[in-house]
Amino acid sequence: MLNVEATPRGTDIFSLGRNRLAWLQERQQVLAGNIANADTPDYAPRDVSPFQAALGQFDVSLARTDEQHMNLGEDGSDIEVRPEAERSLDGNRVSLDHEMEQVATVNDQQHLVVNLYGKYMNMFQTALGR
Repeated sequence: MLNVEATPRGTDIFSLGRNRLAWLQERQQVLAGNIANADTPDYAPRDVSPFQAALGQFDVSLARTDEQHMNLGEDGSDIEVRPEAERSLDGNRVSLDHEMEQVATVNDQQHLVVNLYGKYMNMFQTALGR
């Protein structure tokens, strides 16, 4: 399960960036696993739940009391099996096109976080007069 730190007061841009990059790294690893298993019979693609990662910032636990409630994974982790998709003849549900789109999205989000971090550092140095 992703370890996300909570900030006691205010908004700490460094913690926000670190938490987002950790989540993106975990998601990238899960997507890479999906791509690696594209030829594995009966493989169901997985993804990382952004909801569970955000919830991890707070001292809260969820319980599934009804079968219609959202499933957070059997072990309470933030990695979940994606909803039913098309299956190949061997039962595999991985769509390489979809996975590659998701990888590109993660890459774009990582670049955004790094650029925002750099801009914040520039503003911080300007405020310090350096």
